[in-house]
Amino acid sequence: MKQLFKLAWRNIWRKRRRSVIAIVSVAFAVIISISLRSLMLGNYDKMVEAGVKNSGYIQIHFKNYWKDKSINDLIENSPQTISTISAINGITQIMPRLQNFALAAGENTSKAVIVNGIQPNEENSFTNINKRIIQGSFIKNNSKGVAISEGLAKHLKLKVNDTLVLIGQGYHATIASGKYTIEGIVKLPNPQMNLMNVYMPLPIAQEFASAQNMISAYLINLNDNKNINTIAGQLKINLGNEFEIMTWEEMLPEIKNSQKIDTTIFTMLASCLYLIIGMGLIGTILMMAIERKKEFAILQAIGLQKSQIQTVILIESVLLGIVGIILAFTITIPFILYMNANPIPLTGDSGKSFEAMGVEPSLQLGVKPYLFGLMASIVFAIMLLATLFPILFVKRLKTSEALK
Repeated sequence: MKQLFKLAWRNIWRKRRRSVIAIVSVAFAVIISISLRSLMLGNYDKMVEAGVKNSGYIQIHFKNYWKDKSINDLIENSPQTISTISAINGITQIMPRLQNFALAAGENTSKAVIVNGIQPNEENSFTNINKRIIQGSFIKNNSKGVAISEGLAKHLKLKVNDTLVLIGQGYHATIASGKYTIEGIVKLPNPQMNLMNVYMPLPIAQEFASAQNMISAYLINLNDNKNINTIAGQLKINLGNEFEIMTWEEMLPEIKNSQKIDTTIFTMLASCLYLIIGMGLIGTILMMAIERKKEFAILQAIGLQKSQIQTVILIESVLLGIVGIILAFTITIPFILYMNANPIPLTGDSGKSFEAMGVEPSLQLGVKPYLFGLMASIVFAIMLLATLFPILFVKRLKTSEALK
């Protein structure tokens, strides 16, 4: 077998130009497919990350809450419920939120807003919203004031230390009203959300809505998104029928649909790419066999079996694939790692389209190790398919005719 490997390796470099073209073709296909898919998955991960910051990977709320998001469909912020949730493996954070709608007013203007009652210290570790502060500082658990989004501050012509007036409907048809000092202004990536968000500590929000110890939902963070359905199922069993448990895929179906569309597009593009490369490889390997017709006949005449010749051809194809894959990985791995750490910022209409989805306007490649194994497997499958034709050619080769 060692001699067959040596023979195959030497045969590859007998026609250097042709072999180099085959290797570069393999490398090109792998580089393009991995880079394109990494870009799609990187942007998809950013969309999921932006979505779950508002909804959580899993959300636990009252049965009828998600449809209307009414202030009357609240649940009790119970230590017993939190204990039941936290007992499930895989859950890293439980964040209670109270969300309400209100009318915010400055000195001369007003605007409909979303009032978010949160636990600031816990939220910061999940959403990093404190890093979006552009004026003042973000609220803390013991704060008495609020933080508002940049667009809302501009609309109401308010700044840090000004007073924000809120009025709306409280729990069970009570009137919700209050005056709050603005402690900080945050810039949100989603233009629509940047126009209408107010953040206040959960106790202050409960007092504003007359909903003592009540919340809209528990947002659940996980250590591994792959276990989301298992954990959601366990929550349904442990919490019973009083609550509705929804995963981010159920709450944000547009993101999942976007992924399906991107996957379909990538599959079509990759299939066309590998089809073109595959036809070229089949032609190259078949030509390498046909040109050596007389050589194969001589090898048979001196005692080499057809099966051994076929093995040499198979080894040649595998070696071409391995060299091409190594070349592709050598280029692709540093490129993807660099692009993951240094995303390309987007401006203009492209940047605005990303911002409209609440995603940072940048192109960032995702680091997905399984892609390398998947693309390598596809290349090897193509190389094996390409080898079938010269193997059949050798099988049907008649030594006497080839030596003429």
